[in-house]
Formats: sequence, structure tokens, C-alpha cells
Amino acid sequence: MISFIEKPNLPQNEVETVAISITAGEAIKELNSLSIKTILIESDNNLPEGINSHADLQLLHLEKNKIMIPKSNEQLFGVLNNKGYSIELTENLSLEYPGDVLLNAKIVGDYIICNKKTVSRKVLDYSEKESMKIIDVNQGYAGCSVCVLNENAIITDDISIFRAAQNFLNDVTLIKKNTIRLKNYNYGFIGGCCGKISKNEIAFNGSLMSHTDYKLIADALNRNNIKAVELHNGILEDIGGILPLTEKQHFQP
Repeated sequence: MISFIEKPNLPQNEVETVAISITAGEAIKELNSLSIKTILIESDNNLPEGINSHADLQLLHLEKNKIMIPKSNEQLFGVLNNKGYSIELTENLSLEYPGDVLLNAKIVGDYIICNKKTVSRKVLDYSEKESMKIIDVNQGYAGCSVCVLNENAIITDDISIFRAAQNFLNDVTLIKKNTIRLKNYNYGFIGGCCGKISKNEIAFNGSLMSHTDYKLIADALNRNNIKAVELHNGILEDIGGILPLTEKQHFQP
């Protein structure tokens, strides 16, 4: 039986399946070696080159087996439908901002961090239907910009997210931009280079030591009893996130 993660980004057991860009070669290989299956997100021609296979642009995990994707992505629909996901379709993505960030939000417990002006109307409708609170920010790439530690703690490299989230969450750490690599762009984002692989582990696509604010990140992880799992020794690179979707079942004797 498939055990879908109940709350997005917050597995309670060891993660069994993640969604990740098909271009994240080293990370995919290492995740597979950790017995984590990968749903490989292929390029969407509606998105700009360099980020066109990013998972955090092409899908938004809502809860359990519920997931949101753009209606144009028939390939992804087929993959997820065959795996038992309940799929809600949104508008098509597009090359120009903000058409590329319709699904770029981050769900943290009972909150959705997003820019209400750029996110899909269907995300806002979902939040209203489920009585979730919106943390409204200026950053359209809100999902990319947030590393979720737990329901009350995040790391972000965006000042608007830092300021807004402090009003709702207990532990919000702000780090500098310009350290994380992203193909075809000046820099990437903290949320785009990581994702939880168990309740107390986060996988990073690269070495934390390569980040200017390594100590701030390490301190935030330590405060929240979370271990960093570095998937390779290179510079941190934004690959569109490592999105946990299912977890292994732990049976009580």
C-alpha cells in the first residue's frame, strides 16, 4: 500500500518517493542509493530554459495524494495518475514571469507561503476551502525561496518572506542570496536545492560548506534536530527542489 505524505514537505517517516528534475544526475543517483525512488520531472517547453524541468514549478503537493499541475503537461499527468495521485489541473505555465510561477508556493503546516498576485487562483481557492492561512509575500518564486524544517521553522533567502513569516512561525532564518548556483541565472534559491527525506533529515544538492551563511544554516538545523544529508560535495545547486511525496510505512509490533 502506498503511504502518501499527509502534510506537504513534512514526512513523518523515511521518504520513499520524491519528485525531482530529470537533469539532477548526481542527486538522483545518490537518492536512489538511499532507496528513495524518484519521479523524474521532464522539460516543459512552456518554461524558460534552465528551469523548465524544475519540480517546484510544475507541481504543488497539496495533501496526501492530492497534487496540482498545469493542464498542458500531459506526460506528468499520465505518470502521476498511474501512481494513484488525485490531480487538479491549473492554467498552463508560460515563459514570461509571472506565468512561470503559478504553482510556486510552499505549504508549511497550516500555512501557504506565496505571492497572492502571481500564484494560480486555484491555489488561493484551495487555501480558502481548506481554511489554510496565506502568508502573502512579494517574492513570486516563494516555493523556491523556502527550506522547510518543520511546521514552525523555515530557512529563506528572501527578505519579504523573512519579514512576513516571522508573524506566523516561531523560527525563521534569513540567509544571503548569490551563493547557490542555477543554470542560466545569476543565482538560485535555498528551497530549490533541498528537500526533506525523513522527519529529521534534509537532503541538499551539494555541500552546505559552500554557502556563505553555512553557520546560520547549520545552527537552524541543529536547533530543530535536523541532520543535513549532502548528495554530493560540489557547490549547492538549485534543481527545483526535492519534493517528498510518499513515505515508508512503519508498523507497530
